[in-house]
This record gives sequence, C-alpha cells and structure tokens, in this order.
Amino acid sequence: SEMRQKQISPNALDGIDPTLRTQRGTMNQILHENELYTFSQSVPQIIKSIHARVIVFVAFALSQEELGQVFASKQGGGIAGYILDCVEECVAVACVGMKEGYTHFDELTVDQAVQITADISALESALPRLFGAVMRGLCHIGLVKTDQVEATFEYADNVLKGASKSCDTQVANMYSVVYEICRNKIDMLFDFSLENFSWVCKSARDSPNAYAESLVEYMRTTFQCLGPMDDGSRAGLHFSCCGYVAERLVKLFTDPVEDADGRTKSSGGIPPVDKIDPFGLKNLATDIRHFEAFADSTGVGQLRECFNEVKSIATAMLDRDLPMLLLPENGNARRRKYPFLSLEKVHCILEKYVGTGIGEKLMARGSGVIRNDFLMLERKEVIQLSKIVRMQLNTQQ
Repeated sequence: SEMRQKQISPNALDGIDPTLRTQRGTMNQILHENELYTFSQSVPQIIKSIHARVIVFVAFALSQEELGQVFASKQGGGIAGYILDCVEECVAVACVGMKEGYTHFDELTVDQAVQITADISALESALPRLFGAVMRGLCHIGLVKTDQVEATFEYADNVLKGASKSCDTQVANMYSVVYEICRNKIDMLFDFSLENFSWVCKSARDSPNAYAESLVEYMRTTFQCLGPMDDGSRAGLHFSCCGYVAERLVKLFTDPVEDADGRTKSSGGIPPVDKIDPFGLKNLATDIRHFEAFADSTGVGQLRECFNEVKSIATAMLDRDLPMLLLPENGNARRRKYPFLSLEKVHCILEKYVGTGIGEKLMARGSGVIRNDFLMLERKEVIQLSKIVRMQLNTQQ
C-alpha cells in the first residue's frame, strides 16, 4: 500500500510519457479502484530481470563447481557471497540504466524526471524481498553451508545496504535534476516576463502582474506532477521552487545596478531593477500576496514563509512609519516589526526609489482617489533617508 499514490491530479497523469505510465487495466478502472501506483511498468520488469540473472549466476557457479572450480573462501560463505555481489552490481546498473535510458537526458520534462525518481525509489523498496527470495533459493539448493549460515546472512545484510545506497545516490541525483529543470523554467519565465518591464508604474494594480501569474501557474502545474514522489521529496521541491522565486525577487530589487567596475550586473538573465516608484512597490506587494495565496493552497505547511524576506522589504517600503523606524534610536523597534529587513537592502531600494513631487501628490488628491494609505516619499525625503541609512551602515563597519 505504501507504493500507491494517495492523491494525484488526473490531468497531471495524462501528461506522463505513456512508456512510463503504469498499465493496469483501463484508466477509469485504475482511478475507480485507487490502484494507481507510484512506480511505472518498468520496475516489475527490472526486478524480474535481476531475478533471472541471479538464476544464471547460480547455474554458472554450480557448473563451475562440478568442473572442479574451487571458489576462494571469503567473508559471506564462499560461493554465496560471490552471487550476492553479482546481485548488488545488477541493482547498481539498473539504477543507472533507469536514469540514463533516455536518448536526450538533458531534455527531460518534470513529470519524466519525477517518474524516474519514483521508479528508483520503488526498486529500493523491493530490495529486501528480492534479497529474501535470493537467500531462500541459495539455502534451498545447498549453496549456504550449515556452518556458515550466520556469516552468509550477515554478509547479505551488508550487500543489501550497499544496493540501497546505490539507489539512494541515484534518487538524490534525480532530485537535483528535477529541481534544475524547475529552476531553469522559472528563470526563463522571469526573463521573458520582466524583460524591459518598468517598475515606475504611476498607478496601483488590483491584480498581480503577468509574471507572477505565469510563475504561479507553472508551479501549480509542476507540483501536480509530483504524485509519484514521497512526501518529503514533494515538500522539499515545493520549498526549493518557492524559495528560488523569492530569492530571484529579492536580488532583482536589491542588487546594485552596477558593480564596482561600473559594469551592469545581472540577476540571472535580466539586470536588476534600476528604478521603482511607490506604486511599483505597491504592485510588488500585490504580487507577493498572490504567491502567498498559492503557497497556502498547496497544503504544504509554512510554505508561505519562503516569501518572508521579499514581503518584509515591500511592506516596510510602503509603511508610513518607515522614516521614523530608520532613525538610529529606533533600531530595536524596526527589528521587532520587520525581523527579516536589513539596512543594506533598504539602502539599495532607496538608491533606486523614484520620489514623487508635491505636484504629483496634489494631483492625486484632486483626482478623488485615496492614495495616502501607503508611503509616498518625495525626492528630498529619499535623499535624506539614504543619508541616514548610509551613516548607520558606515557605523556598523
């Protein structure tokens, strides 16, 4: 029962490569009977293949003994130990074969990479029964000597641990592959959606920006493909992907536009934001709420905390009390209210902040639109706050 998928979207299953999909009756029957397994059809075939090879190894060893071949004694009961070594090698080769069985491994999709990971995990789960069957067979035909039973079984346990370690190594590698695929896609969406995007908005949006919607839709679709993975791996990928999105956002807004040599820095494929106004920050806060709502919808506990730092930056820059909180004597109050906020990042935002003029504020009030619910710094206020923060940073150094 542990090898059955508890929950998975049927739409996600339809996207899996048919060669990797489990083939137990019709799809309707599978879904109706809840017989959807985490592993694909290849896993039972691989186990049968390993078992068949063990029979060949045993037959070969017996024939060599009949011809007078003497196997050197070794820890594990002589000839039985050599056969167990062959089983371990077969498992290691099978794990590598599962991973590298694709002609274009570098073009794997997320659902294919996830299925490979689940298949290797399923093979590892079946190893104790496989080794148990092998040991019963070896005892049945007399290849385990009476005076070596304990040593042989102890050696079999060690070989089983080695085979499981081979599976664990490939599972860890495939987990990295799945995350790399997701990260590359996230980078592509960031670069495509935010290329030449202006954060000097002049007005606030009621809905998230298009880049945020595309990222959420991609992650939602991707996470629906993680059904074959174990709970820990699924949660880990949720945190890795959301954490990477949050990291890209923080770097996008807080990295300096130019490095020490005056060259434009790049936050991934696009350069950091060089200008942002209060409405751009307001829209960023709307985007972050969209990300948090998605994180809550996944059911993964504390996933929304991945966005704590970028949320803290956006919220603080919109806080009408920020000028007071940035004063040196109010450092403790600022840290209590915004524990994830650093003065370095505040200074970077202020360097890019496009302050409003008095005329713009008067026009905003005259339009009848209430816009004073968040901080709108004038140009002179931005300069003054930058000096205050810079002075504190110099003091810390």
